[in-house]
Amino acid sequence: MKFIGEFVNEIEAKRSGLYSLFGLDERAGEIESALREQLDRRWHGLPAPGEAFDTEFSVDSSSASRSLCNGVDFFIIRALMLGTGDYSRKSMQFEMVKGIRDSRVAVDFERILRDLIEITIVRDNLGDVPDGAAVLIDGNLYGRFTHLLRQLNLRGWEHLPLTLLDAMQRLFEDCVDRGITLVGVSKFSKTRVLTTALLAERGYRLADPDYLDVELLYRWRQGETGYTTPLMLGEYAIEKEALSGRDPRDYVSRYFPSIPQSRRGWAERVIDGVPSSPAVVMFHIIPKENAQPMRVDIPACSLGVTKKISDVKPFEFTDPGLVEQVARQLVSDFGGRDVYNALLYIVDREVRLGVSTVDRVYRSVLGRELGVPIEYDRSTRRFTY
Repeated sequence: MKFIGEFVNEIEAKRSGLYSLFGLDERAGEIESALREQLDRRWHGLPAPGEAFDTEFSVDSSSASRSLCNGVDFFIIRALMLGTGDYSRKSMQFEMVKGIRDSRVAVDFERILRDLIEITIVRDNLGDVPDGAAVLIDGNLYGRFTHLLRQLNLRGWEHLPLTLLDAMQRLFEDCVDRGITLVGVSKFSKTRVLTTALLAERGYRLADPDYLDVELLYRWRQGETGYTTPLMLGEYAIEKEALSGRDPRDYVSRYFPSIPQSRRGWAERVIDGVPSSPAVVMFHIIPKENAQPMRVDIPACSLGVTKKISDVKPFEFTDPGLVEQVARQLVSDFGGRDVYNALLYIVDREVRLGVSTVDRVYRSVLGRELGVPIEYDRSTRRFTY
């Protein structure tokens, strides 16, 4: 049954509210006017397309999880790194965990593993990357810092957020040493940081405005090309206690209480390094008329800027010229409505983990290798068959 009639009835009953979602709230005229004026001030034309980097690499990952009838969950994480020419490197991680009762923990576990494998595959193969190259990672970079300063409530994996933080800090340092430009590209983002910064310039102090960045661009930049003034991100969304200068031992004891004593020193060093980690430069770009905006994150150190997270208070715009070379490369890499970036599009297609691959290939291999039947729980069977 398709429920088409009922669907139409729902649309009809809620038509006015649904229409309002495709434009900013017309009742908030003062704020809307301020946002539009500030966006006009913070909008720049695109540089001419061109190859700003001689060599370019792209990284993406995919994952799948399934619940078994014995209460065990398994997680498959794959990552792929492609480069100019025929360069290709792959990585895979498989984990089985018992007794995850909170679905949010499972979601966080899978997400962090994906973020981590993307960072790790770059670090593991950085020797193959020439000095001065660009490495594009699917997704934003700053967001990987903002939700990681508390332990994961999963026995034996409490340290996982810190493992990702540590890997990112080390990768940023390695890229600076080699003159490698690390770029996070989000094909779609629902953040509000640009909106918040634009309103702050006009004296509005809204911690969580009811307007998305992409909403402004959808409303007022349809049919245009260009990019926003880069915004320096530092303390904006980082746990304040991690930036307070307090003894990191106190922070680890409070927010990572389950980390074993043998790893406490390492955990304290990672937390102690958060304030001195590089700030991140973020901007939105529309590389072609009617294309969806992309969010771009670049560690400030990759752009020759030495500012750290603790140096940057909300909100600090910076010189558009800093990101001109990256913008130039992204315009050159744009391949059409669906091919938002040629290299990232290819790596996404290659690494994508299909349902049939998980449930027919990997499930069969797992059962054969372990010598036991792999039976999904009732809920998983319902949604995969």
